[in-house]
Amino acid sequence: MSLQNACQCNEQLLSELIQAIKGLPSSSYQKPAAPDNPQTIGAHVRHIIEFYQCFLSGLDTNCINYDSRKRDPKSERSISSAVDALLNIKEEMVRLTENTSSEINLTLNTYTDTNGSAIKVKTSVIRELLFLQSHATHHMAMINLLLQQSGHISPRDFGVATSTLIYRKQQEAPSKN
Repeated sequence: MSLQNACQCNEQLLSELIQAIKGLPSSSYQKPAAPDNPQTIGAHVRHIIEFYQCFLSGLDTNCINYDSRKRDPKSERSISSAVDALLNIKEEMVRLTENTSSEINLTLNTYTDTNGSAIKVKTSVIRELLFLQSHATHHMAMINLLLQQSGHISPRDFGVATSTLIYRKQQEAPSKN
């Protein structure tokens, strides 16, 4: 996979997310999943945004740490703030293909337990873009459930993993025996 392809896959995913949220009323965006479950569509969107921001800022230092997120509640409460942040990330993805080599050596720092133990592992730009695509898809699947719970129709295949879409397509194809 090329850097350009990995960026394009992420850009497409972020476009789908923007389409899914930009027409929502704020009350749906901020509505908790249940009285004892504070998950909201906005919280999942914020989480996705912050992971991309950690990746992009980590490129400057060649060190990524998804655990050191800012956790800015603005994009969690405001659809317009979230859309602006997602559009900025998409622009950065375009610039990334123009200015970055996929061969940049990166280090990923991450906590391994709640005692603060951490590890550092070598990674690459493309590997992290693949992770971000999978991570965003996972959260978009939860957003999809929250959309449905609130009575909204989500885009077709929203939050469905690429491998699942390929599997479904294979199942629909007439068997060749």
